[in-house]
Amino acid sequence: MPEVSRAVSERCGDFPCESDETRAWVERWLSPARFGPYLEAANGNVGKALELYHWNVRLCQTLMGNIGCFEVALRNAYDRTLCEAWNGNEHWLFDKLSPVRRAIMRTSKGGRMLDVSLPNRKAIGQARDRAHDPNDPNQVISNLMLGFWSHLTDRSRERDLWIPALHRAWSKGTDRAVLHRHLYAINKVRNRVAHNERLFNPVREEFRPSLVDAHIVRLMDELSPEATHYLYGENNGRTPFEVFCEQNPVPVEVML
Repeated sequence: MPEVSRAVSERCGDFPCESDETRAWVERWLSPARFGPYLEAANGNVGKALELYHWNVRLCQTLMGNIGCFEVALRNAYDRTLCEAWNGNEHWLFDKLSPVRRAIMRTSKGGRMLDVSLPNRKAIGQARDRAHDPNDPNQVISNLMLGFWSHLTDRSRERDLWIPALHRAWSKGTDRAVLHRHLYAINKVRNRVAHNERLFNPVREEFRPSLVDAHIVRLMDELSPEATHYLYGENNGRTPFEVFCEQNPVPVEVML
């Protein structure tokens, strides 16, 4: 029987999930290292571990929708704010004197002087390479990753970006450090979601998908309350993540 058919049959109970043969093809598919955390969470039950893997994939798909909507809102809010604050000859993405591009030197923990804008310039260059028209700011913006936008609130950019411009995208009194931690967590989880990595039992508390989902909704509401109502107004305000977890109970006990 083909391996895909075997997977379907196992969920239907046509043959035992605990066979060595089953674990062998699953580990050829996923690799022992990737399947290991699922086996551990399922106390060695291969069938439950496989079910948990499939459940996690579907959770990733659900959470990615939330993250994608938030990412678009964040990048557009930051672009508007930076455009309003920047009076250079070119768009802030392209002008070498803009606070996003110009050299900003900071001392590292090791005592070295670092240009904290170097990653920005590299990211913008890569985005321009991916764009059909590298001189169209809208196309370049759409090709910049969430990591680019989330890093703009880093402490090293507080004087040059946060105080003059980016704070205006958020409600009055927003704590930059707290916001940055939440954006950092969203980006970390986004990267795991993009590769269908395990979301349960995270190595750090702040990477719990339930917390990240809550951050997304709260921050989205600050950036665009109308869009937030449109996206989450049904289901008594519950997010797709919450609805998924309610309608699809996790196969084994894990931390989300």
